[in-house]
Amino acid sequence: MKRVSAILLSLALSASLCLPTLAAGVTVDGKTVSDAEAVTMVPLRSVSEALGWTVTWDGSLPGARVETGQVHIDLTLGKDTYQTVSSTAIGMSAPFSLGAAPTMLEPGTIYVPAELFQVLLGNREGTVSIGDNGSVSISQSGGTQVISPLHRHETLAELRSAVGFDFPVPDAPAGFQVTCYQDIAETMAEVRWSDDVQEICYRVSRGGDGTSSDNSGDYTVYAESGTLDAGGTTVHWRGQDGKIRVAVWTGNNLIFSIRAAEGLTQTQVAQMVQGTL
Repeated sequence: MKRVSAILLSLALSASLCLPTLAAGVTVDGKTVSDAEAVTMVPLRSVSEALGWTVTWDGSLPGARVETGQVHIDLTLGKDTYQTVSSTAIGMSAPFSLGAAPTMLEPGTIYVPAELFQVLLGNREGTVSIGDNGSVSISQSGGTQVISPLHRHETLAELRSAVGFDFPVPDAPAGFQVTCYQDIAETMAEVRWSDDVQEICYRVSRGGDGTSSDNSGDYTVYAESGTLDAGGTTVHWRGQDGKIRVAVWTGNNLIFSIRAAEGLTQTQVAQMVQGTL
């Protein structure tokens, strides 16, 4: 059995995250019950988006799809089987294992073996390196600069201009303050608020015409799910412990989502949704 350890990720574009670590080996009363080999895990969405790739989820499986422009791969939580498919020609790789399955090491964030990015970058030497201090460096070979698809803006007007379409922004619950306006690859708008407890992420993108309608980036299979009505709009939500962690809805050919780290009440979500109508 291989040990899953989350580490400090260092990207070429100066992004860094501090991640949890799990025990290496396990002994009980002096008897070894787990003699593990380390598998370094990194967060799927943040690394993929930093490389300029897209991560989507169509709701058909507990996992996600990564699209690089050259290949795509469908990942399933709990399944250590990977297979890349060409996005430009007919062909796919043989199924392979990386020693650990995609997993949730923290709510709302899928972690995958760092070696997956070496595969997706064409197995070129030096694209992924793991240091002795538990750091991972991921970069494209040949001196190609990794361009971040995330662009921050000072104002809401700048954000609307960057994505090229107008969109409503609801008021956050009392006590929350705006912390970030940013676009993702100039196709999705994101507004973030925070208070002393949690962060709320609001996203808007074009769509809602029968194609994938979840742009939240949260692929967690929560214990609770359902729908609620907000001013005549049907909102699909997921969460746990009576709180909504993810809410998704569509309208006026746009896809909307709210993601809350610690969860919101149905009343809070309904009020925010109504602020977009």
